[in-house]
Amino acid sequence: MVPSGTRLTLQVEGNSLPQLFENAARQVLKAFIEPQDVGEVRREKIVIEASDSSLLLQEWINSLLSMAREQHILFKAYRFQTFDVERVGAGKLRAEVTGELVDPLRHHFRNDLARWRCAQVQLLNTSKSIEAKVILEFDGAD
Repeated sequence: MVPSGTRLTLQVEGNSLPQLFENAARQVLKAFIEPQDVGEVRREKIVIEASDSSLLLQEWINSLLSMAREQHILFKAYRFQTFDVERVGAGKLRAEVTGELVDPLRHHFRNDLARWRCAQVQLLNTSKSIEAKVILEFDGAD
């Protein structure tokens, strides 16, 4: 059993904000399961708005974790139909995500998805890319 308050920190980078968001989603998936074990047979839409790009990334990750937790859907491909955000300021995104329902016979999890959430995101600007520190936290409370 994972203790409540346990954190998992991911370092993510991309050449653009959309690429950073895709890479973050891929790293989150990889923290829980082998991505090659997830098929691409189901499509869903995600629409998110937030007051800044850090919160938008946090909501993006929490939306993916929520769909995995509540609807038992794992995603591995992401296509942004709308991505309207700058590095600072409000933003919104609309994405089509592709994956499949959890199959207990094929999907072997490293960590249980049930109570993880994205607790914090820190965007870091470098001269070559956009980087983010994504902090996932395990919440053991019911």
